[in-house]
Amino acid sequence: MEHTDRAGQSARLLFLVTALFWSAQYSYTQFINPELERMGMNAAYMGLVSGAYGFTQMVLRIPIGILADRTGRQKPFVVIGCLLTAMAGLGFLMFYNPGGFLVSRGLAGVASTSWVSFTVLYSGYFAHSEGPRRISHLNIANMGGRLGGYFVIILIVPLLSLVSSFWFSALCGAAALALSLKLFERPHEKQGITLKVFLQVSRDRYLLACAMMGILTQVVAFSTYTGFAVNAAKNLGAKDAGLTLLNISLLIPTLLMNLLVTTRLMKKVSGRQLVIYGFLLAALYCLLVPLAASLGQLYLIQILGGCASSLTFAVLIGQAVRDIPQKLRAVAMGFYQAVYSLGMTLGPIFMGLMIDQAGIRTAFFVMAGVSLLSAALAFRLLGIPPRAIEQAPPAVV
Repeated sequence: MEHTDRAGQSARLLFLVTALFWSAQYSYTQFINPELERMGMNAAYMGLVSGAYGFTQMVLRIPIGILADRTGRQKPFVVIGCLLTAMAGLGFLMFYNPGGFLVSRGLAGVASTSWVSFTVLYSGYFAHSEGPRRISHLNIANMGGRLGGYFVIILIVPLLSLVSSFWFSALCGAAALALSLKLFERPHEKQGITLKVFLQVSRDRYLLACAMMGILTQVVAFSTYTGFAVNAAKNLGAKDAGLTLLNISLLIPTLLMNLLVTTRLMKKVSGRQLVIYGFLLAALYCLLVPLAASLGQLYLIQILGGCASSLTFAVLIGQAVRDIPQKLRAVAMGFYQAVYSLGMTLGPIFMGLMIDQAGIRTAFFVMAGVSLLSAALAFRLLGIPPRAIEQAPPAVV
């Protein structure tokens, strides 16, 4: 009974820690490119800074996942993640220059590698059968924390300057760190997961197809609606509050579409079709952004970006483990997330180089073409018929 009570308290506490963590991670992102531009940096360097967030996750996600499984502990990685996100916020403040921005954004990426531990720890507070639903529940804290942070930033930045967004990030990270130390973790058996198991799981054809599409999803997202859309807004005269509103106008439809996807659409429409529709919406988004004549129009266009994000990313992350046995799904998810981080790394760098060479208008049009190509690839690659789970090869430890 005592363990049950402590688990319930810790579940509620971790929900709050999650909201604070993601608020810290995203409170300042809309200001990075404008500040780098003010420092004299070109779009290619902006892409490099954005890509650093994905690069550290790509490199570290699998080793950290293996380490967490082998130790049988998740709480230490949650605590370290909170510490690192606070350090990233402080890093921007202490080294307010292009190099400091690059290192701090990479450090934020290292912090984000702990997200798998957040989800595993949270689901462990409930019955095993409730795990998937509880992870979806924790995503509410993820997005809700970001949204709440954006509203706070709109209030404090006009009063305290843009730098206050980095202070807010550091404080949220510190609060998450302090609260995470109080979390209770039930003892779990050490899994002994090895790199060999990751390589074995990676042979699944459908997982590989989803991983390929995941890369393209992140290329489009980190190049456009969560990346250089702020540059388009800046060109239309957006100030600090306007840049935050840009993120809000993206996140609210993302939340609503996520809810629609998980409760209704997935029951009526195949995952393959939803991903195709998502990339088609992304293509339309990329075509419309350069044509926006006002900030109001751009905010409305962001709704398309939010819907496209949910129909691609939110669907693929569930589809990726479709043919994987339950005991290997955590391994498969770690592999999938490590692979799609490649898109988070290369997408903004590629976009930045295009903007420097051909201008932001042409770059967005090119990304529209990439989105259309991705839709065609989704039709081709995601047509693999489901495989009976029992046919999946057993783990090799």
